[in-house]
Amino acid sequence: MTASSGYLFGLIPGTAIVLISATVAATISFYLGRTFLKGWAQNYTSKWSQWVAIDKAIAKEGFKVILLLRLSPLLPFALSNYLYGITSIDFLSFIAGTFLGFAPGTFGLVYAGTAGKDLLSAAGENLPWYAYAVGGGIIVLLGKVIAQVASDAIKELEETEQTEQ
Repeated sequence: MTASSGYLFGLIPGTAIVLISATVAATISFYLGRTFLKGWAQNYTSKWSQWVAIDKAIAKEGFKVILLLRLSPLLPFALSNYLYGITSIDFLSFIAGTFLGFAPGTFGLVYAGTAGKDLLSAAGENLPWYAYAVGGGIIVLLGKVIAQVASDAIKELEETEQTEQ
């Protein structure tokens, strides 16, 4: 779906549409986790030892932790939205961290859709295929670096939290 927005709307409008839509969807799940599904979320996280460290880190630096978790492949997005609802993070920090954390991956997938459309269009109206390949390679490389930096920062937060205990 994300790549198709690049095909349908182009790089910048497609990225904006997906970022806004994904943030709204995450916010709805966050709200559900904070209200109607709070008992389920608390029961689920009580079995997961790593959640205690994440929750304490969110209590201290909510925006930063949400941003890092969004940039890292540590938690599945759909599930995490409900679970963040039981943390002490404030609503605006959640939205901002989610929006900014979704941006790099969204941009990369929308780029793929835009490149696909350009490559399939009539000859002479687009860049050569290798220009898109280089652009895609750069985006993948940057994505991996961002994910690794975020994962390392999360591990550091967890280690700091364990040392303080």
